[in-house]
Amino acid sequence: MSRRSGPVRLLGAALLTGGAASVVVVAITAALVGGASVAAATADRARDATLSDAVAASPPSQRDLSDSLRGVPFTGPAEGGDHGLPPELEPVWGAAFDSLDRMADSMEPTVAEMTDAPRAVVRLDRAKALPFGPGPTPDADVLLSFDPRLTELVDLVDGEWPGPVVEGEPMPFVLTEELAEQFGWAVGEVRAVGYSAGERELTLSGVVAPRDPDAEEWDHAAVALHASVIDNGESPPTFVGVGYADPGSIGALDDLAGSARLELWFPVDPGRLDADASTETIAALRRFGATPNTVKMTTAFGVEEVTASPAGRTATVITATQPTLASLTSLLAIAAAAAVFAAAAVLVLAVRGLVTRRRGLLALAAARGASDGARAGWIAAESALLALVGSLVGTAAASVLVGPSTGGMLAGIGAVGVAAGAAAATGALLVRGGTRADDPARLRSRLRVAAESGVLVVAAALVVLALTTPPSTETGASPVVTLLPVALAAAGCAVALRLVPALLGLAERSARRRRGLVPLLAPARAGRDPSMGVVPVLALVTGAMLAVLGSGMYATVADGVEAAARSQVGADIRVDARYLGVPQIEAATGVDGVTAVAVVAADPDVDLAYPDGDARVTVYVVDPAAWAAATGDSLPVPDGGPEAVVSRTVAERLAGEPLSIRDTAVTVGLVAADDSPFGRAASWVAVSQETAAALGVRPVPSALLAAVDDQTDVEAVAAEFEVIFADLGTVRTPQDVVDQRLGAPSVRTLVAGMAAAVAAAAVLTVLGAMLALGGAAAARRRLFALLRALGSPSRAEYALVVGELAPSLAVAVPVGVLAGVLLVPLTAATVDLTTFTGGADAPEVVYGWGTAGLVLAALVVVVGASTLVAAAVARRSGAAGAIRTVDEEG
Repeated sequence: MSRRSGPVRLLGAALLTGGAASVVVVAITAALVGGASVAAATADRARDATLSDAVAASPPSQRDLSDSLRGVPFTGPAEGGDHGLPPELEPVWGAAFDSLDRMADSMEPTVAEMTDAPRAVVRLDRAKALPFGPGPTPDADVLLSFDPRLTELVDLVDGEWPGPVVEGEPMPFVLTEELAEQFGWAVGEVRAVGYSAGERELTLSGVVAPRDPDAEEWDHAAVALHASVIDNGESPPTFVGVGYADPGSIGALDDLAGSARLELWFPVDPGRLDADASTETIAALRRFGATPNTVKMTTAFGVEEVTASPAGRTATVITATQPTLASLTSLLAIAAAAAVFAAAAVLVLAVRGLVTRRRGLLALAAARGASDGARAGWIAAESALLALVGSLVGTAAASVLVGPSTGGMLAGIGAVGVAAGAAAATGALLVRGGTRADDPARLRSRLRVAAESGVLVVAAALVVLALTTPPSTETGASPVVTLLPVALAAAGCAVALRLVPALLGLAERSARRRRGLVPLLAPARAGRDPSMGVVPVLALVTGAMLAVLGSGMYATVADGVEAAARSQVGADIRVDARYLGVPQIEAATGVDGVTAVAVVAADPDVDLAYPDGDARVTVYVVDPAAWAAATGDSLPVPDGGPEAVVSRTVAERLAGEPLSIRDTAVTVGLVAADDSPFGRAASWVAVSQETAAALGVRPVPSALLAAVDDQTDVEAVAAEFEVIFADLGTVRTPQDVVDQRLGAPSVRTLVAGMAAAVAAAAVLTVLGAMLALGGAAAARRRLFALLRALGSPSRAEYALVVGELAPSLAVAVPVGVLAGVLLVPLTAATVDLTTFTGGADAPEVVYGWGTAGLVLAALVVVVGASTLVAAAVARRSGAAGAIRTVDEEG
């Protein structure tokens, strides 16, 4: 047999006789890769949910890709196939929907995937319906519509469906039940309406009810279900609503083409948005809106091709959400980086245990002439194979739970590489020169000092780079920030490992004054193998650091949300309304428990003279005394003047120049954040009523703020306000805003991500401790047996095992806490947290020591319990068997 056949047989034997060490490597790799896969997939889904919720918050009429074309679509059948329309409507609407399909074909994949089949409806201009009969009738304005999918949206509850439009006869149409009641329009009644082409007559043929009042289609005709009410002062109100005529009769509307328009839209499904492709989606949406598509139309000037440019607010909303996605990604990456670093260290320790088990085979291979490279290659191949098996198992399990994940695949590749590299390095060095694993000569002090100094220098450099590199709205914080927890954990580990020997020396000096062997043996065993202690120390430092980081980030965001909510709401209760009349204001003032009410009036169209040119600002007008009573003294409005409070945006653009509004000089009394309790404008000026009169502005009441006494339930008062301001506006309390923002997907994901990172660090800490303790299990069993043979009490064995890990625990946890204390403000300074709080200013850093303390206590308890388990396992060995055992390390 050739000389090279021996090492090959040794490799085969190694692969087949790995035993428990091989199982440990496979299990740990599977757990790490599976956990990474689940975490990555969950984070991707959370980012998608954050984007979807932001887009879904926009009404469908705003987010859908829509356009309105003057005229009536040219009628004709489809060129091929059908569009899912009722058969009788295909010959009429088919050509129009062919044009819409051609628009859809011009969409890029990212846009096509997020949109549904096109919708279209013809509407006539708003026209006042005048009754022919005597008697008072509600003032009603009708928008007559022709919707090809009407029968899918409503059910007939009275009368009959509208028949075809016949020239010279009243046009039949239907109304929803509530509209018919508000209009006072009975079935069969005829009223006259006027269009640019002349007067027509309408007859109500039937009454319908919506099948789903919450269907998104109704948002494109919101006044079809409930009339819009226009307050005409002392005159009766005007009701405005949508009625529906026969959609097959659009061919009979050519003479009304000047009063008609085609409304078309492509519904956007927020649930199909992909956060990872947000930038591409924005660009594709804008290109689609700029693509020249045409629809053949009958207009007042004849038949022509009319250009359509469907667009909506979706691209704007995605753009506005990108900073939130970027900040969320950065924070999750920061937490994940530390956990991955600790996971890699634990995997290295598991591989080291496997390589140590192969000491005999490696020594035999070296004796037969195998080089360092050959030994490293053999053991690296085995470890890589085991890690590959574990990666496949973990990836498969994660795929069943959450589906495939690119992050999980990358984690699997990384795990195989780490396992192979760790095995190669350990296998090449383990038997070189016959050195012992715990021989201090194996550790070159100069190299160690250089390595530790390098770690500290790199950590300091990363901190400087992170603080000086601005974040991006698309990618979030600089990638350097992601490395901060890794650098701090490594630096903390280096510091802790330098402090552990000092603590052990103190313990040894103290043990000399005590009776028994255990006080001397515990610190001696703890310091016997410094390399084995790196991973437990690193895991402990990382776990403590992440506990402080996770608690600090949540506490900072939660406090920031509360502060921003209080600042923006301004009082105990806030009402934002499109109309605030004296009766509503008086009713709100009279609610039990309300101590003060302030009304905010706004004029959003006021010119302000900036140094670089004029621009429009919103002028808010309040009564200073009522404002102070309702909101407190945090943002006082000057009484008299002309003097004003201005937003930071206005002040920065003024750049120190005097404030002038409509050629009137105004003194700037106070500069406040843009997100003020006055309103939602970013460029604003707040003045008293006296100053507003001098400026000649025309404010309209837009908000009401109310203070409630301490003995009254704010929610109860808010419920009464809901009744007073029903259908006029929204009623909010600071707690409503807090609950909404803390319940947002981005904040929930942040909390869950930080909690998962802390939990992962805790698990890795326990694994690291158990692997470290397990690496010395054989020697510990022999020692226990000898101690028992010498008459040492069994309870001393627990103290001996605890003493092995206690010094690391006593040093690593405080060092990790210190690293977390540094990491929290660094993270807050480099990641835009206002995307979570909703405020204009960065929140104040809060550490959340209560939560962090509980997590740290649980971490210490779990590690301590695992230590006791290791002691119990070691005590199972008998004295006689242990004495006969040959020390393989000798």
